[in-house]
Amino acid sequence: MTEHTLLIIDDDVDICMLLKRFFERKGYQVRIAFKGGEGLDIVKKEKIDLVLTDFRLPDIDGFEIIKSIREVNDILPIIVITGYSDVNQAVKVIRLGAYEYVTKPIFPEEVLLLVQDALKKKNAKLSTGTENNPPTPKPIPKNAKSKENFLIPQSAYSQSIQRLIDIISPTNMTVVITGESGTGKEVVARMIHNASQRSNGPFIPVDCGALPQELASSELFGHVKGAFTGATSDKKGSFEMANGGTLFLDEIGNLSYENQVKLLRVLQERVIRKVGSEKDMPIDVRIVVATNEDLKRAMNKGTFREDIYYRVNEFKIELIPLRKNKEELADFVQFFLEKSNEELTKTVELVNDDAWQILYDYPWPGNIRELKNTIKRAVLMANTNQITLTDLPQEIMSADISEWSGDENLGSKNPAIHSLTLKDVTADAEKTAISKALLLTNNNKTKAAEVLGIDRKTLYNKLNAYGLLEE
Repeated sequence: MTEHTLLIIDDDVDICMLLKRFFERKGYQVRIAFKGGEGLDIVKKEKIDLVLTDFRLPDIDGFEIIKSIREVNDILPIIVITGYSDVNQAVKVIRLGAYEYVTKPIFPEEVLLLVQDALKKKNAKLSTGTENNPPTPKPIPKNAKSKENFLIPQSAYSQSIQRLIDIISPTNMTVVITGESGTGKEVVARMIHNASQRSNGPFIPVDCGALPQELASSELFGHVKGAFTGATSDKKGSFEMANGGTLFLDEIGNLSYENQVKLLRVLQERVIRKVGSEKDMPIDVRIVVATNEDLKRAMNKGTFREDIYYRVNEFKIELIPLRKNKEELADFVQFFLEKSNEELTKTVELVNDDAWQILYDYPWPGNIRELKNTIKRAVLMANTNQITLTDLPQEIMSADISEWSGDENLGSKNPAIHSLTLKDVTADAEKTAISKALLLTNNNKTKAAEVLGIDRKTLYNKLNAYGLLEE
């Protein structure tokens, strides 16, 4: 077996020699560089399998060395070593493409495990074949059981998201999760909670878009008896119910101005005041928020407060749509097959080639949520141990794939529409966006509302306003 060659870049001679001797005893070849430029020259001229680099080098910092190495070799694993534990720095180096971030003091055995894992995943990625050919999902063993309620695929993208979750979870920092509807924002929020020191406390999700305007304050902060007509007893709000745990505010951009002000006070002072009360109540809650809109743009438009934006945006995790991440499709199909078999007491083992090609080509405007529903329906419809074309929904079978080619944004054929989420389009383009969503979902108004990122009642109000109810 060919030996792996590691490159160690560090201006600390003792660390270089310590790691060199250790890895050579483990059967690795080791090259050493004491400056970033010297290390980059080695990467350009020699076959290197993995780089271990200090963050602070005499001639270049960690961000620049990662960028420079990525320009030469975009799959070369990079492990960054630093004497400074900084969450923001760790997030940035991982987003730039580093495999892992390790703080000093160095424990060679721990570094060895990281090196072995990084090389294993690099080799697996190289052996998967061309990216242009859709991977075929592997058959699922009968009676297979899932140990988790959610899936973490082995792709580089999902692993980078997992590392961000690992970094941020132990802290109490407020997290913003962005992404289109159906990309798994609540799943990520639950993973953060489960990996945090608050995991034994409650996880309370709140859909800010579904809060009735007149009752939003009561739902969030609670009320006392007699606070308003119908308040016949004291009520706990979501913040109080989440005390000691995590509060997940989904679609935070839908909060009214009044409740944004109240939220700011909670973030600043960690107290709440129930509707109708004159007393403040201390609260210990970790807040995670999610949005499918650009909060910075909403802030610039005046619909989202600037002070709230900077308070909640301590740490950001961005989720990409499924159509931009087709390498994970096979993993999710297999996972949802297994789950659907359990729920429906079926034994469907795989998707046949024709049906798989349709699933791979489809742009998935509803993302992972739409895929989950599609697979569950197909499993229900299947008469054999395979999903075939006849088991797939008509809206997927008849989708005009050509409209999506050349531009991965929804509605790319219409320059007025760069997304089907109504918050991302102007009022003048709403009618076109709604019509397109209805066409994509075969006039299924529930699914169209989901694609548009609004609730069904709001969709019907829009249909009535635009005279589209007959369509």
